[in-house]
Amino acid sequence: METFHTPPLAALLLASPVLADSIPVSPAQHGLFDRSALPPEAQGFALLGADGGTGLKALPYSALPLRLLSGTAFFCTDCAGTGQPVFFNGSAWVDASGTGAKHP
Repeated sequence: METFHTPPLAALLLASPVLADSIPVSPAQHGLFDRSALPPEAQGFALLGADGGTGLKALPYSALPLRLLSGTAFFCTDCAGTGQPVFFNGSAWVDASGTGAKHP
């Protein structure tokens, strides 16, 4: 008589991985928004242009939020005199070199 071996459930699940790209996620769940699809108050920190380009949301230094994850980036419109990308380090806004953002 022939016997059949049934693999454990964990082995079956590992044998057929689900790729993150195959799981549908709405724009509201991942923080990136097309600038024309949702109202401005719903936009995330990155903007997706109609031409396929991407950009950082631009704000003056006084409007940059102070309760964000470390590494969050914005374009500070009045930093360094002409504007520059800034990053939140967990307690302050810094430029790419880690120096405090210079603003008026």
